[in-house]
Amino acid sequence: MAKKRPLLDGICRPQTMALLRTYAQYTKEIDGLDMSLVELAETLVLAHLEEHERFQDWTERTTVIEGFLERLGESLI
Repeated sequence: MAKKRPLLDGICRPQTMALLRTYAQYTKEIDGLDMSLVELAETLVLAHLEEHERFQDWTERTTVIEGFLERLGESLI
Protein backbone atom coordinates (compact mmCIF):
# COMPACT_ATOMS: atom_id res chain seq x y z
CA MET A 1 0.00 0.00 0.00
CA ALA A 2 1.27 3.47 -0.88
CA LYS A 3 2.49 5.63 1.96
CA LYS A 4 0.12 8.53 2.61
CA ARG A 5 1.65 11.99 2.67
CA PRO A 6 0.38 14.52 5.17
CA LEU A 7 -2.11 17.04 3.84
CA LEU A 8 -0.32 19.95 2.12
CA ASP A 9 3.04 18.22 2.56
CA GLY A 10 4.15 19.20 -0.95
CA ILE A 11 3.13 22.83 -0.64
CA CYS A 12 5.04 23.23 2.62
CA ARG A 13 8.33 21.86 1.31
CA PRO A 14 11.10 24.48 1.54
CA GLN A 15 11.72 24.52 -2.22
CA THR A 16 8.00 25.02 -2.92
CA MET A 17 7.77 27.85 -0.41
CA ALA A 18 10.86 29.46 -1.96
CA LEU A 19 9.25 29.21 -5.39
CA LEU A 20 6.04 30.82 -4.08
CA ARG A 21 8.03 33.63 -2.44
CA THR A 22 9.87 34.26 -5.71
CA TYR A 23 6.59 34.30 -7.63
CA ALA A 24 5.07 36.65 -5.05
CA GLN A 25 8.01 39.00 -5.53
CA TYR A 26 7.55 38.81 -9.30
CA THR A 27 3.81 39.54 -9.13
CA LYS A 28 4.46 42.46 -6.78
CA GLU A 29 7.18 44.01 -8.96
CA ILE A 30 5.72 43.27 -12.40
CA ASP A 31 1.96 43.14 -11.83
CA GLY A 32 1.69 45.42 -8.82
CA LEU A 33 -0.06 42.71 -6.78
CA ASP A 34 0.69 42.47 -3.08
CA MET A 35 -0.68 39.13 -1.85
CA SER A 36 0.18 36.80 0.99
CA LEU A 37 1.63 33.41 0.06
CA VAL A 38 -1.71 31.80 0.97
CA GLU A 39 -3.64 34.19 -1.28
CA LEU A 40 -1.14 33.61 -4.07
CA ALA A 41 -1.37 29.81 -3.75
CA GLU A 42 -5.18 29.94 -3.71
CA THR A 43 -5.19 32.16 -6.79
CA LEU A 44 -2.87 29.78 -8.65
CA VAL A 45 -5.02 26.75 -7.82
CA LEU A 46 -8.28 28.48 -8.77
CA ALA A 47 -6.80 29.81 -12.02
CA HIS A 48 -5.61 26.32 -12.91
CA LEU A 49 -9.04 24.82 -12.27
CA GLU A 50 -10.79 27.54 -14.27
CA GLU A 51 -8.49 26.94 -17.26
CA HIS A 52 -8.58 23.13 -17.13
CA GLU A 53 -10.87 22.40 -20.10
CA ARG A 54 -11.39 18.68 -19.46
CA PHE A 55 -12.23 19.41 -15.82
CA GLN A 56 -14.69 22.11 -16.89
CA ASP A 57 -16.31 19.73 -19.40
CA TRP A 58 -16.56 17.00 -16.78
CA THR A 59 -18.02 19.43 -14.23
CA GLU A 60 -20.65 20.65 -16.71
CA ARG A 61 -21.62 17.08 -17.68
CA THR A 62 -21.76 15.99 -14.04
CA THR A 63 -23.88 19.00 -13.07
CA VAL A 64 -26.27 18.37 -15.97
CA ILE A 65 -26.58 14.67 -15.13
CA GLU A 66 -27.07 15.35 -11.42
CA GLY A 67 -29.73 17.96 -12.22
CA PHE A 68 -31.51 15.55 -14.55
CA LEU A 69 -31.46 12.75 -11.98
CA GLU A 70 -32.69 15.12 -9.28
CA ARG A 71 -35.60 16.27 -11.47
CA LEU A 72 -36.34 12.67 -12.44
CA GLY A 73 -36.44 11.67 -8.77
CA GLU A 74 -38.82 14.54 -7.98
CA SER A 75 -41.20 13.54 -10.78
CA LEU A 76 -41.35 9.98 -9.46
CA ILE A 77 -42.47 11.08 -5.99
